[in-house]
Formats: sequence, C-alpha cells, structure tokens
Amino acid sequence: MAHGLIGLSLRPAAEAIGVSHATLLRHFSSKEELVARVMEKVRDDLTERLRTDAAHLAARTGAEQIEAVWRILCEPAEQRQFLRLFEMVAASGHPGGADEDLTRSLITDWLPLITPGLEREGWPESDTVALATMVLAQVRGLQLDLIVSGDRPRADRALQLFLRGLRHTPADGPV
Repeated sequence: MAHGLIGLSLRPAAEAIGVSHATLLRHFSSKEELVARVMEKVRDDLTERLRTDAAHLAARTGAEQIEAVWRILCEPAEQRQFLRLFEMVAASGHPGGADEDLTRSLITDWLPLITPGLEREGWPESDTVALATMVLAQVRGLQLDLIVSGDRPRADRALQLFLRGLRHTPADGPV
C-alpha cells in the first residue's frame, strides 16, 4: 500500500515484510494473486468496519449510508487504498496489465454492499443494481478527484448534490 503497484516485485516485497521470496511463493502463486488477496482484505476490512460504524448503522436511507461510507473513505488510510485501486484499474487497460477477474471484482464485489440501502431508499429492485453501479462510479470518481486535487470541500459538495438527486420515494415511480 505504501509504495504502489507499479513496478511491484515479489522479491523486494518479501524483503520489506521480512520473509523470503520462497515464502511468498508458497502462499501466493504470483504477484497478481498477492494483489488480489490484498484487495480482498481491503474490502473485507472496510465491510467489517461498516458493520460497527455508528453513523453507517444509524443510516435510515441509502443516501445517509453513502454519506457515512464517504466519511470513512476520505480518511488518509482509505485514500491510500483507493490510489492502489486506481493503479489496478489503469493497469487493466494495458496488455499484460492487471488480472481481468480481479479488476472486474472491484465492481461486482461492491455492488451487493450498496443495493440494500437503495432498496431502503425506495428504489425498485429492478433498478438497484444499475443504480448501485452509478453510485459506485460517482463515489470512485469523487475519490479520484479528491486524491488529485485535495479539495475536500468541493468533493463533499459534489457528493451532496449527487445524493440530492439519488433521494427517491416509491411515489416517484420508476425512472
């Protein structure tokens, strides 16, 4: 997480954590598998944190849930993890880049965490996966903007405007 994925090699990674290259290879068949397991751990850690976060637990709507997650995602450690995620996505666009299944999982693994809040918001089940995709894209785009610009007030305001459009009641009918 500290040094990024570009130029990552198992030998220096093993040395940095105080184990041999062979030890890493006994646990991970390749650099890609190591990265995949690290990203799974990042997702699992965030999911576990959300299970105990007071603001996330108190959220009555999908918009409030997203606000609680945004607050967590703007912490420095989470920002560093997002930077690695963006490196993986960028690498997936190049021949021999990131593992296709891994990059696909960066979307498919997160959608089930978003859809329940949207259903509580009153969105019909037929729209929640597409809407969760839009939420994920918006949050990740704002995270990228925040990492590049450092302008938290602007990113926060952009999220608030997005959430204003997201608020929905069953009376609004299908989109």
